Amino acid sequence: MMHQSAEIVTIDSPKHEVLRAKTDPIKEDELPLAREIANLLFASLKPYMPAAGLAAPQIGISKSVFLFSYDRDPKNLEVVINPTFTPIGTSQVTGWEGCFSVILCKSGWKFAYVPRYETIKVSYLNLDGGNVEKILEGFAAKVFQHEFDHLQGIECIDRPDAITKSFDSREELLAYLQEVKKQDSTRYIQPKNI
Repeated sequence: MMHQSAEIVTIDSPKHEVLRAKTDPIKEDELPLAREIANLLFASLKPYMPAAGLAAPQIGISKSVFLFSYDRDPKNLEVVINPTFTPIGTSQVTGWEGCFSVILCKSGWKFAYVPRYETIKVSYLNLDGGNVEKILEGFAAKVFQHEFDHLQGIECIDRPDAITKSFDSREELLAYLQEVKKQDSTRYIQPKNI
């Protein structure tokens, strides 16, 4: 079954306020809505595969839902509803992050150099409303924290602890992204269920 996709909201688009607003949680009776959002997220992300994730505000929906993958493989994309996370230890890794809401802009292309916890314990609901708990390390932890920020109305380039790098063209940014993906790939660690 084909699902329609939504346009990804960029920081320079008329709907950009949704990116800077805290999302509403999915209520118990809203699981059908969460499934609809998940289908829209998958369809919207498909043209950009392989990709690490996408959050509901990035398709203009202010709800606490996102997709993430520990290794950018489409078959490992998971739907996350109403997430929380707790750092395990204090170890942080600082790395470059791109974001579709910035990459797809007409100008002002940037990457953010952001510190993230190396290992986190996450808790969220799946599409059946079941509670999921996992330990995420490396790239998986980084992506989860990046997408979680979207639900808080935080764009990575706006974080107070971020260092940003600007590019003159999208081509220059995409070339840099290939290098970042190579670095990220050394930190692909499969999540552990608790």
